Amino acid sequence: MFAEYFPDSDKRKMREDFRKLKQGNRTVREYEREFTHLLNCVPDVATTEQDRADCFVRGLRPGVFRMVHAFKFHTFAEALDRALWVEHGNACEREDREAFEKDKGKKRPGGGSGGQSSSRRPPKYPRSQPKGRGAQRCIFCGGDHRPSVCDQRRGKCFRCGQSGHIARDCPQGGALPTQSVASAPAIPARYAMPPAAASAGRAAAPRQPEPARSAPSGRMYAAQVQEEEPVEAEERNVVAGMVLVNGVRARALFDTGASHSFINRSFAQVHDIEISLGESVWRVEGPGRAFLVRKRCLACPVQVGDWIMPVDLLVLKRLKEFDVILGMDWLS
Repeated sequence: MFAEYFPDSDKRKMREDFRKLKQGNRTVREYEREFTHLLNCVPDVATTEQDRADCFVRGLRPGVFRMVHAFKFHTFAEALDRALWVEHGNACEREDREAFEKDKGKKRPGGGSGGQSSSRRPPKYPRSQPKGRGAQRCIFCGGDHRPSVCDQRRGKCFRCGQSGHIARDCPQGGALPTQSVASAPAIPARYAMPPAAASAGRAAAPRQPEPARSAPSGRMYAAQVQEEEPVEAEERNVVAGMVLVNGVRARALFDTGASHSFINRSFAQVHDIEISLGESVWRVEGPGRAFLVRKRCLACPVQVGDWIMPVDLLVLKRLKEFDVILGMDWLS
């Protein structure tokens, strides 16, 4: 009787539909309902919880998949919860960007005589607080000033425990005390920096700008600017996640092949992160090209879990996929 109403040909078709199932323009909840319906009809295609989680993640929309696939899920419920969380975060960020663009569009007609020139050059970096946020308070000391001007922003030295400097500038010198930290996954060969190039990349960045020298250089390998050809997310062996940048949730890429850290210019503008003009120009080498960077966000507080560290971020005009890229300099 069952074979009469559910023949093998229908089973084969549903198995094929399940393997090809993608989220597309649906929400995560709508995609989950279709996924569960097909799985109930052909349960043999994914027999374990981890198999169901892997199949579910593979079908997610690229914007959600990029932020989810780096995690290892043991159950389907874990994968669904993470996808819903990322979707909500993307929606909040999209609302912030739309509100910023709307406010920026209102200011354009009043500035300048020609409509063409005003649309070509957006207003200077806004300094007003975004809607819904009160007076900005320092994330380091709780005072009513910007974190970038706080006397305590440099934190404490890991070597001597004193405030006012970090380990690489410690006057006591010596080896750093060993700590138990999680190791980052290896970077593929095409992204990896040779030992000589890694040391050269760090040595080329002077602590004090010297006019007589050429522009210092930095490297980023897993990062992409918008002009580059996209690289499939499955091909990258890097760590992605959410962190707090200046108290705001941000999509972050932890790139051990990058000698410096970077921030998306539009993200800094939307969330009122102060951008300053450096005295020297940095030459950043990306995948297949190099470009010059002069703007920076100095001592920007980055929070990972309970750990807060001030990070100097180079500002990139059109950073793709992520809001910030954290390279090796923020750990030194």
